[in-house]
Amino acid sequence: MASLSSYPAIVVVGGWGVPATMLQPLVADWPGVVHLATLNSGLVAGACGIDDVAARLLNRLPEAAVWLGWSQGGQVVMSAARQAPDQLQGAITLCSFPRFVASNDWNHGMAADTFRQFHDGLRTDPMRAWKRFLALQVMGGSNEKDGRRSLAPWLASGPPLGIEELETSLEWLAATDQRADWQHPAVPSLHIWGDQDYLVDSHVADQVSGWGAEVSRVSGMGHWPRGSAIACCQDEIRRFVASLGIE
Repeated sequence: MASLSSYPAIVVVGGWGVPATMLQPLVADWPGVVHLATLNSGLVAGACGIDDVAARLLNRLPEAAVWLGWSQGGQVVMSAARQAPDQLQGAITLCSFPRFVASNDWNHGMAADTFRQFHDGLRTDPMRAWKRFLALQVMGGSNEKDGRRSLAPWLASGPPLGIEELETSLEWLAATDQRADWQHPAVPSLHIWGDQDYLVDSHVADQVSGWGAEVSRVSGMGHWPRGSAIACCQDEIRRFVASLGIE
């Protein structure tokens, strides 16, 4: 195994409304330095969109590294790759998307009416909507009941950002369209989806597979990697990093 000093560092960017520490098991055995980056108030407040958040992270973490982004964090990673390709040794997205909400020319996203209802719910009862979103993280995956139990500490700790920033970053999910970034990735890229993801249609992999990045689907995985899915993701990530020739 490579030493801590020789193995590439990894930046792990969390998703909407959840701490990046939810992905800690995925990088628990990473041989290099690990930076966990939560999309919290410090990153979101005052930002104009995903590009601003990516720029802030690039400024905070200027050393070369592999970047991994979960869900909305994947959009941050792909934006960072476009803005600073020399800073990213590779880009990995996990259960992410070039565009979250469906449109006339993109049928792999959440229906616009469904998203609007959730947005309205966030305005009416933010904590109830946020808790419902967390519950969706484990729907569809293997052993859903165990997944709900695993969510308990994250539900108890509350969202990592304020209500205003929650709404702001939710609006970015509707507004951000990164199809150009994903079609022409600025750095070597790997996109991983779970075939039981309730939030993100894994069939987006069929569309993205011809766009110049590696694509992988993990059997039985929902939106939040747990259990055996963690090992499957780790295997894919290690294989991808080895292919970069930077160890």
